[in-house]
Amino acid sequence: MWIPKPIYDHTPTFWLLLGLLFLAGGIFLNFVDALRIAYFVFAAFCCGHAVWTFLARRRFRQQAELESIDQRSTPVKSTES
Repeated sequence: MWIPKPIYDHTPTFWLLLGLLFLAGGIFLNFVDALRIAYFVFAAFCCGHAVWTFLARRRFRQQAELESIDQRSTPVKSTES
């Protein structure tokens, strides 16, 4: 499945905002304790997933950059006089 680049690039931000919204909802909304705990657990999951996704993408991009640097050919010395 292909996802457009702007959406793909902003998914960690979406997960982080969703986690922060659930965290704020768990703190400020007057829920029963079980629902409040569920809000905190889901908020922790969303924030953790955002951080994991961000770090995984950064690690992949660094590896791809290093591989592209390694694959660059070195200039060949001219044998002509």
